[in-house]
Amino acid sequence: MTLVEKSTVKFKDLSFEELCARLKANPKTVLLDVRTPAEFKGSSEVPSFGHFKNAININVEELPSRIKDIAKYKEQEVLVYCSHSHRSPRATYFLSTHGFSNVANVAGGVSTITQSHKDCLKTNFVSHGN
Repeated sequence: MTLVEKSTVKFKDLSFEELCARLKANPKTVLLDVRTPAEFKGSSEVPSFGHFKNAININVEELPSRIKDIAKYKEQEVLVYCSHSHRSPRATYFLSTHGFSNVANVAGGVSTITQSHKDCLKTNFVSHGN
């Protein structure tokens, strides 16, 4: 992965509390899961934790070639997540440098969801039970 100048990073990190508030305020917020399809579906060999209902799943490795699939959301709020917040910052940076004006990273990823988060997310999240 290419290193970037810190001054070019123009996106925010959100906590799950902030994500819940954003979803409540704007139910049309776009959720982008950048894990593999197997992780997204819960059929992976590695723990996948769960996914957000109505999330769009595009593997971070495929994002450059599939950006046209989500180009219609460039002016909408887009919240990007993965399992541990290792891939999502990379994807968020990519989107922020390719015309997406309101994009944020979900800090920590879905592996950090606690019981208190689950109460907040119960209508928006599907747990994979691992």
